[in-house]
Amino acid sequence: MAADYAVVVVTYNRLELLKECLKQVENQTVPAKRIIVVNNASTDGTAEYLRECKEKNKQYRTITCMENLGGAGGFAKGIQVSTEEKVDCVLMIDDDAILRNDYMENIMEARQYYPDYQAFAGTVMTAGRIDTWHRRNIAKPGMRLINCPENSYTGKYEGQPFACDIASFCGMVVNQELVRKVGLPCSEYFIWFDDTEYSMRINHYTRFLVIPDAKLDHRTTVNNSQYPHRRYDWKEYYGIRNRILCVKRHGNVLDRAVNGADMFCHIIFRNWLFSIINMDDYDWAYEKRLVREAYRDAKEADVVRKGIPEF
Repeated sequence: MAADYAVVVVTYNRLELLKECLKQVENQTVPAKRIIVVNNASTDGTAEYLRECKEKNKQYRTITCMENLGGAGGFAKGIQVSTEEKVDCVLMIDDDAILRNDYMENIMEARQYYPDYQAFAGTVMTAGRIDTWHRRNIAKPGMRLINCPENSYTGKYEGQPFACDIASFCGMVVNQELVRKVGLPCSEYFIWFDDTEYSMRINHYTRFLVIPDAKLDHRTTVNNSQYPHRRYDWKEYYGIRNRILCVKRHGNVLDRAVNGADMFCHIIFRNWLFSIINMDDYDWAYEKRLVREAYRDAKEADVVRKGIPEF
């Protein structure tokens, strides 16, 4: 395990979580050569805290953004900086990802045992359970994303690595040589589907090898509510827009047709139907405006909308 790695952490106004996140980064049994933290214009004392980190620990390199670039823009900046470091691979996490102490030890061992793979990921735990949303496969046609089932992690040979197509930035590890080939995440995505699109580029060279024994705790809440009881918020704009952009870039004509039909049935028609029948005494006007603008912006040649959109 005589390899060096960098960690890229993107943070925005979650100082207490960031402190816990960085503590576990520092406590890895295989230490990082460089800890790169991208501060997305936080206003909660994050900048002052990171200055203290740099003074105490020469591993740190911080990037302070003048505006919130979202997770996509933050990872693009952080990964770009990582290419300036003499490291073999880079780990990507948000500030709410709390690594187990041996996360990178398990990953680095896997890099030695499975040299045919150039990208790796671990197990994401949320509220004590495996969160299968973070490791997925692509189903054709339509480029649908299918979660790797829980028994992939805990099957007959528990802890046995398995391959997948898509990994989120929650614990993704990519060889630096591969980063130079595939480039940077699409910063214009802002949030959502940026890691999916990046994974699809990585798939031209390698699939991801998931190491079940490499675990992290994702300090977030899982939204299990389903329509019609679930309402859209501004993030859904990016989910819809970026999904269309992703399929346009990486899919063929059939993929785009199937994806378009699927999104029509599950997004456009459903919101229209719910508004007609006044489901839950809710007029669905916000959802309809959000979907309309997401589709419109996905058709534009240059996607420029970022931040929290108003509808």
